[in-house]
Amino acid sequence: MSNAAAAGLAAAAVGVVARWVQVVASGSVALAQDLFARIKGLPAEITPNEQFYIVSKNPPGFDPRLDASKWSLDIAGKVGKPQRLTFDEIRAMPAVEQLQTLECISNEVGGDLISNARWKGVRLRDLLARAGGPGPTAVKVAFRCADGYSESIPIGDAMNPTTVLAYEMNGDILPQAHGFPLRLLIPGLYGMKNPKWITRIEVVDYDFQGYWQASGWTDEAVVKTMSKFEVVSKVSGGELELGGVAYAGDRAIKEVEYSTDDGKTWQRAAVKPAGGKFTWVLWAAVWKPAKAGTYVLKVRAKDGFSVLQIAKRAPTLPDGASGYHTLRVQVGK
Repeated sequence: MSNAAAAGLAAAAVGVVARWVQVVASGSVALAQDLFARIKGLPAEITPNEQFYIVSKNPPGFDPRLDASKWSLDIAGKVGKPQRLTFDEIRAMPAVEQLQTLECISNEVGGDLISNARWKGVRLRDLLARAGGPGPTAVKVAFRCADGYSESIPIGDAMNPTTVLAYEMNGDILPQAHGFPLRLLIPGLYGMKNPKWITRIEVVDYDFQGYWQASGWTDEAVVKTMSKFEVVSKVSGGELELGGVAYAGDRAIKEVEYSTDDGKTWQRAAVKPAGGKFTWVLWAAVWKPAKAGTYVLKVRAKDGFSVLQIAKRAPTLPDGASGYHTLRVQVGK
C-alpha cells in the first residue's frame, strides 16, 4: 500500500471515530446525567493517584527511589547528537497534557488493574529531535529503566505526537510508585509498554525485545476492548442499578450493552461521554427483573469502529485476557 493510500485510510478512520463521538455527545445528555448522578459506587472518571493501580516486576519494597537532582536521561544509539539531559532541562521543554487510561496486560476479565489519569510531560519525538532525530536505519526505540526493566516500541509509535514521557500525574509530580522522575505513555498499548523509572532511550536498528518478551508475552501489546461491572445494587421498587467501565485503548468506546439472561438478549446501556480520546468511559443502566430468581448478567462493548469485544474467554498470557464479564445474581421478591 502506498503512503498516500495509508494516510487516506488513517484519515477515514479518524473521521469515523469523530462522527460517533458527536453522536454520543448529542444524545440524551440530561437523562444520562441524571442516571450517572443517581448510581452510587461508580469509579471516579479520574483515578486519584493513591488509588491508581500499581504493578511492578520488583518484590515489594524494591522499586527504585530516584533523586531528581542526581538523575539524568541518556538519549543514544542511532541518533545524530546523543544527549544527556537533567530533570530540569526536560521540564523546561514544551509540555503537553494528556488524559489516558492504563490497563495492565495481566488484568483478568472483570479485574481492577485499570485506572485513568491526567498526565503532563514532553513528547518523545521532541526529545528525539533534540538528539538529532532517528537515523535512517532506525527500527525501534528501546527504553532502559533504573530497575533493570527494558521495553521497546516501533519507530513510528515513537514519532507519534501522542507518545509522551510524563513527569506529572493529576497535577502532582509523578509519584515514585508510578515511575518518578519519568515514565512513558503510549495510548492504546497495555501498561507493559509504558515503562517507569526510565534512565536511557536508545534508538536501535534491530528488533529489540524487552523484559517481558523473554517470558513469552506479546511484543505488540495492543489493548483489547473490555467492559466490566462495578455496580450491581438493589434499590427501591425492585429495580437494580448496574454500572461499570469500558475501554478500548485508542479506539474509544461507541456502545455498551448488558444482558440479564446469560447473553440471549442484550439491552443498550447509557454511556457517559469520555473525558478524552484515550480514556475509559463509565456506563450505567437500571433494570427491573420480571420475577424473583437467579439471573446471569453479562456486559460487552463496541469500540469506535463498531467492532464488538471478543466473547471467547482467553487468559492474560500472551496478549491480554478476553471474554465478557459475567455475574450471577439472586433476586428475591
